[in-house]
Amino acid sequence: MLSIIISSVASIISGMILFIMQHYIKTKHTEDKQDKKENHQKDILILKSLNALGKLAVSNSNVLKNAEKEGDAKNALTEYNKVNSEMMNFLIENSSNNKGE
Repeated sequence: MLSIIISSVASIISGMILFIMQHYIKTKHTEDKQDKKENHQKDILILKSLNALGKLAVSNSNVLKNAEKEGDAKNALTEYNKVNSEMMNFLIENSSNNKGE
């Protein structure tokens, strides 16, 4: 009789522990998923901001380019166009990688 009670209590305790662990894992997974979404949105906003700053720099470069055909402004514009192209390619590659998750 005592062995039946002990085995029943052990089963109840292990069942409760498994239930609590499952609840904790589900909660953690949901939080991680939400954090990942927020970080992805934050990264997109940062990249949009950088792109807007780049466009502003291009606008300034165009003004300077009209005043001075050669020199620093032309080099800055060329470098920006190169980096902007690399950034867009990176974003396209990463957005296709994130869609599969």
